[in-house]
Amino acid sequence: MTRKSALLVGNPSAQSGQAAQSIARAAELLAGHGIDARVVHTEPAGRTPALVHHAIEQHRPALVCSLGGDGTFNEVARGILASGRDVPMGLFPMGTANDQGKSFGIAAGPASLEAQAAVIARGFVRRIDVGEIRALGEAGAVLAEATFFDSASFGLAPDVLAARNRDRRNVASVPWLAAIYRDQSVYVGAALDRMLASLVEPMKFDAVVEADTFELTRTSLTDLVVKATPIFAGEWVLERRAQPDDGLFELVAVASRREWIERVVGDLALNPFRPDMLGVLRPEHHAARRFSLHFYRPGREGVASQIDGEEWVAGDRFEIEVDPRALPLVVPEDFVPPWI
Repeated sequence: MTRKSALLVGNPSAQSGQAAQSIARAAELLAGHGIDARVVHTEPAGRTPALVHHAIEQHRPALVCSLGGDGTFNEVARGILASGRDVPMGLFPMGTANDQGKSFGIAAGPASLEAQAAVIARGFVRRIDVGEIRALGEAGAVLAEATFFDSASFGLAPDVLAARNRDRRNVASVPWLAAIYRDQSVYVGAALDRMLASLVEPMKFDAVVEADTFELTRTSLTDLVVKATPIFAGEWVLERRAQPDDGLFELVAVASRREWIERVVGDLALNPFRPDMLGVLRPEHHAARRFSLHFYRPGREGVASQIDGEEWVAGDRFEIEVDPRALPLVVPEDFVPPWI
């Protein structure tokens, strides 16, 4: 059997140090499939993409594997793209949301390592779309830019994310509370907090969207989401017609707390009832390759944003462009999405 070389990128200190065991186990499983994995540890302060880029240049692996959450996926994928080498990316999901993995039927956690190692060994590649986002200032000056692979969203969802991160920091120093209030429970608690706050705080905003396939003006929004892969926030499919490799991103605008709650119920990925069966009507399908977003909210500066589950910059003007099928991702070859 001809053996392959790989990089296995993960953070051994994640999950209170338990990730180190998962990294070692993943390397062992890959070796059993004829793949020799060189372990690369992530680094803080945004240094991981450059680290991955350098490791690819130095070792010329046949593939690069990410072990971690959606944030780790983002950093490893950016390192691959920066290298300029068309290296397939394998995935060992470990995060709470696992939007990337669930969009392709890949489970998360230590129990999924063996099955996913087999998927990686079979080597079925699906090339997925990549997003480039820019925050703009006066006269179109670029204030910040980034690459994303799952979603960019604006409004209430990023506010919930910020509240979740705040709650995580607050409970981290209380071990017994951190053991109870963690993972999805933190996200649910933050969502309830922001939903209640939205009753009194001026959170709503207006949006003008100019895309290459449509133009849209919406008022009094709570959220606007530009989606690359189907799954959102770990549990929902906001647009069931979304495809991760069609060269288009979907735009979903949510106009009220009632609509937000309807989507929480009707868009559950594993909900056996389609939204229209529940009496929840879906608006026109908005998909494009290029988006220009203009937000208006008197009384507050900028609208909060997030990319791939991480807080990003607040602003009132953004541009998004799709790089079609730019990232080769190793996925199960026989996955049929249950939400179609």
